[in-house]
Amino acid sequence: MGKAFMIAGTHSGVGKTTITIGIIGYLSKKQKVIPFKIGPDYIDAAYHRFASGNSAYNLDVYMLGDDYVKKSFLKHALSGDVALVEGVMGMYDGINNTSYGSSAHVAKLLNLPVVLVVDASGMAASVSALIKGYIEYDRDVKIAGVIFNRVGGEKHYKLLKECIERDLGIKAFGYLPHDDRISLPERHLGLMPIFEIKENHNFSILYDSIGEFIDVEGILDVCDVNFKKDDLIEEKVTAKTRETVKIAIAYDEAFNFYYQDSFDALKEAGAELLPFSPLHDEALPKDISGIYIGGGFPEVFADKLSQNVRMLSLLKHNIDIGMPVYAECGGLMYLTKRIIDLDGNEHKMIGVFDLDAIMTKRLINFGYVEADVLQDNVLFKKGDVVMGHVFHNSKVSGEFNNFVYDVHKPNSKENWLCGYVYKNCLATYVHVNLFSYPNAVNRFIGKCKNYAAGDV
Repeated sequence: MGKAFMIAGTHSGVGKTTITIGIIGYLSKKQKVIPFKIGPDYIDAAYHRFASGNSAYNLDVYMLGDDYVKKSFLKHALSGDVALVEGVMGMYDGINNTSYGSSAHVAKLLNLPVVLVVDASGMAASVSALIKGYIEYDRDVKIAGVIFNRVGGEKHYKLLKECIERDLGIKAFGYLPHDDRISLPERHLGLMPIFEIKENHNFSILYDSIGEFIDVEGILDVCDVNFKKDDLIEEKVTAKTRETVKIAIAYDEAFNFYYQDSFDALKEAGAELLPFSPLHDEALPKDISGIYIGGGFPEVFADKLSQNVRMLSLLKHNIDIGMPVYAECGGLMYLTKRIIDLDGNEHKMIGVFDLDAIMTKRLINFGYVEADVLQDNVLFKKGDVVMGHVFHNSKVSGEFNNFVYDVHKPNSKENWLCGYVYKNCLATYVHVNLFSYPNAVNRFIGKCKNYAAGDV
């Protein structure tokens, strides 16, 4: 038996991330909290890691499958005192018009009690009708209680509490009053990443507000979960005799979209991961044999990235001589000739590909995707099928005909070509969780070892 629960919302923007971060920070003062995020979100998971001091894991049934989600959750949840899962979008919002991959799906999969976050602004008795709908839509989802957000004050909260206890017999665990000091700044793609605000935002105000206005202990009292250890495949620990390979990881304010699972998969396959900053560093880590450049917001830091001429030159040189490189989304943008911002300003990038990354005012091809691999590369072989997701506000422009992926959305005929290869470099807008593809991980590690041995 262990402590675990989910924070879900009635809809996107209801405040579940702020409340989740606050509860994680509040609980982490005394307990070891293991945080999880449903779906492909990198930004929220990074906030979880910051608030808890522990690795945060994504529970994404589309990219990982039900079985892996269960095993991953159990494996990591058992290492802490409390497991806290943040939902995605509205509680029943899944892929397309279904609940597959939704918060409700994962809550049932993991047998988790759910605390539902409700925006109560401008409501009184109507809140009972709203919550009743969420309860009755799927009776297999265990809604343990409610947290109200955007409440006018103590009097308003007492009224809401009386309504739902009278009408529904469900617990009210508290509320958050309006307070600009606890609001988290946003930009396109969601919250501003924790890397940019952690030094300037006073999170203790949020944690203290959680302790004052929300009955966290009451939530813990109803969140006992029977962890089925039979679902966990115990891994035998053996002494590593294989030689490790050093891989540089671009990790700073501009590039920080990575799955912890991907890092774990690379490490388990024999990689030593060495972070570097394309923004601040003028040298790469020593003795590396490969590079991984994840997503992020290179467009926000394009001017500073372009000014680090030494790093641009080093990366271009290493790619030219055949070092294995994998770049996703923001990493792809960094490898183009230029990033052109919304004002038309041009910022010189590495120039591996004869393409420009042009910022737009809307999301391009947002959501889960399936990609058919059209040619061999450092990760996949021709004929492989990759499950991933895309979310970006840029598009590439230029002549290129040798694409890597034929991409389409699930259950849709809509498709487009994506992915670019130059020597041992693969760059694409498609994000993947590498833990799902052990063959791809081993292939990349193998390419890095070959490079270290002089075989390129």
